[in-house]
Amino acid sequence: MKRYIFAIVGTILCLSSASAFAATEIGAAGYDEAGCGLGALIFGKQKGGVQILAATTNVASFQSFAISSGTSNCDAKGWDTAKLEQEQFVANNFSGLAKEMATGEGEQLTTLAGLLGCPTAQQHRFNTVAQRNYETILASDRTTPSEMLTAVKAVMSSDTELSAACTN
Repeated sequence: MKRYIFAIVGTILCLSSASAFAATEIGAAGYDEAGCGLGALIFGKQKGGVQILAATTNVASFQSFAISSGTSNCDAKGWDTAKLEQEQFVANNFSGLAKEMATGEGEQLTTLAGLLGCPTAQQHRFNTVAQRNYETILASDRTTPSEMLTAVKAVMSSDTELSAACTN
């Protein structure tokens, strides 16, 4: 019986410490090291060992449900997920996007238009605008993915059709 109790306590402690460790990346979202969940609601941003208790409470109160359902202070507030997806996509597909912008067509260009909130009906317009403004978007051979994305958004906002249709 003691082994069973020690196994349960050990598991809870391991899970809660992992939760507290993982949550340090999310601390900017409005809760402390323990992460979001019931423990964060009860203990708030109190410093020190209380965060271990908060993390344990989070795990014991089904933190994964709170995260997936957006309850108990667990939401994406403070994170612009669309912008992060756009930045990651452009960084991972930079050279392919550059080639497709030069030709005005391609799968990666289509995907970028979708990530920038352009409806399918505006896809051809997006491709044409990207091709026409290729030298503005890729101003030099040292253009970074971040600079490319910023330039694409600037070009889109200066185009009346795309600025009205796309949410970027």
